[in-house]
Amino acid sequence: MTIHGVSLNAPLARSLLASFTAFILVAAPAHAEQDSVTEDETNNQVLNEEAVDEVVESPESGWVDSSHRFATDQTMALTRWVDSFFGDVEGDAETAESRLRIKVSTQWDERFPNQNRVTVGGKIDLPRLANRVDLVFRGDDPDELIRGDQNDPSQSQVGIQVNLDESESGKHRTDLTVGLSSSGPKPGFKYRYHTMFNENTALRFSQRAQYDLDDGAYATTKLDVDYVLSDTSLLRTQNRILLGRDAEGAEWSTNFGRVRQWTDADGFERASFLYFEVQGQTKPHSFVNNYQLGLRFRAQALRKFLFFELEPTYNYRVDEPYAPRESAWAIEARVEFLLFD
Repeated sequence: MTIHGVSLNAPLARSLLASFTAFILVAAPAHAEQDSVTEDETNNQVLNEEAVDEVVESPESGWVDSSHRFATDQTMALTRWVDSFFGDVEGDAETAESRLRIKVSTQWDERFPNQNRVTVGGKIDLPRLANRVDLVFRGDDPDELIRGDQNDPSQSQVGIQVNLDESESGKHRTDLTVGLSSSGPKPGFKYRYHTMFNENTALRFSQRAQYDLDDGAYATTKLDVDYVLSDTSLLRTQNRILLGRDAEGAEWSTNFGRVRQWTDADGFERASFLYFEVQGQTKPHSFVNNYQLGLRFRAQALRKFLFFELEPTYNYRVDEPYAPRESAWAIEARVEFLLFD
């Protein structure tokens, strides 16, 4: 065998070839292992640098997230407080425990006869039937009705409510309802959805429908939006539309106002709602039947379960279709007892 002009005998050549081959076999894995170690060290260095970056960035991102959650929680807390304090029917019907409100009210109107009413609102749990079944009383909630109406045909004064479904987040809820009346049961359903647009704005939508054997089907759609100004104040818009066979076409109302709450020196809570509202209907022709400016003042007094309310309003309205529009002052006073809260 000749290598670069040097002659080697066969055994020596085979020995050198075997040694060279063994060197290659031993050196290659060692080199690969060294490359692997180098690559692992490089990867670890990159990961460590990223971890350092995350450690540097996490306090800021955590602070932003915490601030957002705090603002969102404050918005929801104020919205729920306003609903609970003013005796929102929807809120009472979805509480975990029984809650009843007995309300005595009297209304004076410049052009209508005086009206006196006693109503019961809220719900009573029926645990012997099921945890999802409640006996519900609609009561007398000015925010629940289109103003000027004493009854909502899409829901009965007394009924059974069965919670069919509620999302874990609480945003969605669906209930089966059965109204109880002398004319027989009135089956229906209620769907409610609420969410946050941003950390200061809350939206609530609800759809209710009920079927009456005599009067047919009725449906009420509601859309409320709250914008929180501070820990004690928010802007609120409330929108209602009622559809039904015997309704005046589409009966609707929309208002916009500011709610403010405070606490007196004795710890009793107070709240005011200054608003402007427009009401209308589409039959026998489409028209606005009332422009209303009102102030609703509500206060706890004497006891935590006792509430007094005063609501003066100025109305520029049409009392019946084709009648001239005239102004009228009105005022309503209410006394409410809160039970089982």
